[in-house]
Amino acid sequence: MVTIKELNKKKVPIVQIDKTLNKYDDIVLFPEKLEKANETLKAIGLPKLK
Repeated sequence: MVTIKELNKKKVPIVQIDKTLNKYDDIVLFPEKLEKANETLKAIGLPKLK
């Protein structure tokens, strides 16, 4: 078990993900924004890697 003092010394945050959010995995919550983003990507494309 990790103590509070050890947690406070760490630079990386500890995150616990709520498993009930998995119900949104296959659902598009904002279809208009997704459509706009896909159109922008088709027109402009992805940024070039250096």
